[in-house]
Amino acid sequence: MMRSDAARNRAKVLAAAEVVLDEQGPAARMDEIARRAGVGVGTVYRHFATKEALYAAIVAARVDLLLREADRLRTAAEPQAAFFTFFTRIVADAATKKALTDALRDAGVDLKAEQTDQRVRMRAALAEFLRGAQRAGAVRPDVDLPEILALLRGASMAAETGEYSGPVLDRALAVLFDGLRPPAYPPGSHRSGL
Repeated sequence: MMRSDAARNRAKVLAAAEVVLDEQGPAARMDEIARRAGVGVGTVYRHFATKEALYAAIVAARVDLLLREADRLRTAAEPQAAFFTFFTRIVADAATKKALTDALRDAGVDLKAEQTDQRVRMRAALAEFLRGAQRAGAVRPDVDLPEILALLRGASMAAETGEYSGPVLDRALAVLFDGLRPPAYPPGSHRSGL
């Protein structure tokens, strides 16, 4: 178990590293991260032997935040709201991590290998929220987790590139969510007047 002062220092380093990385991209230096965190560079290296290990830890911490959000939604939100809120939260997180993703890719870090447990927990949360929303009649019953993961990946990649403004992403998500909702008229039925 990490001592409380060591845990505080680690949290400060992670927060500072995310800011510096966002400002400077992959060229961010460990000594600048240490300075912003208010610790010595040795403290940074005690917690993270390499810059790549630090970046991977930032991603892991962000996924942990999303998993805590999933826990909160389980108890605080209606099933139909929990699904759409969690989907939106994941896409919003992707919109803020372009510099981090670029740095990890440049460093050759394979996050899929590094975050196996977190990925399993994220998929389980999404599956749970999907089933709850389907039982509540908020998501069409013919959609399963693979389709949700494909849609989520596409929306997250669009958000991550930074090529689209917030309002465009919001409207795109609204269209996507409309497609996930059950049709107003069952297949094969016809609306009068059309």
